[in-house]
Amino acid sequence: MATKPIIKIAAICGSLRKASYNAGLLRSAIELSGWIDGITIEYLDISSLPMLNTDLEVDGKCPPVVEAFRQKILQYDGFLFASPEYNYSITDYRILITDKIGSESSCLTVCFSFA
Repeated sequence: MATKPIIKIAAICGSLRKASYNAGLLRSAIELSGWIDGITIEYLDISSLPMLNTDLEVDGKCPPVVEAFRQKILQYDGFLFASPEYNYSITDYRILITDKIGSESSCLTVCFSFA
């Protein structure tokens, strides 16, 4: 009997604050995903990634930490972003990451806001 395929989702938070409400949303999603067969959600920490700075590229290659992250995100089927809202918009990291994964991946963005 063939095993049921597992959909792998990467959870990425646009806030680096330890007590981030958006990180809390992702923790809840990860916890709730345990009740759903065929899906797994893994939190990816982006705090070690540098801001976009093409001066860090050497011979057309990004810093090793960025290249490692790039390779890691290729193993996921979809992405769950939780991002704070600033001036009716979301943080730039989501745009940068979706730029790297392409348009073939499924993405969902959630936002916790007091407004």
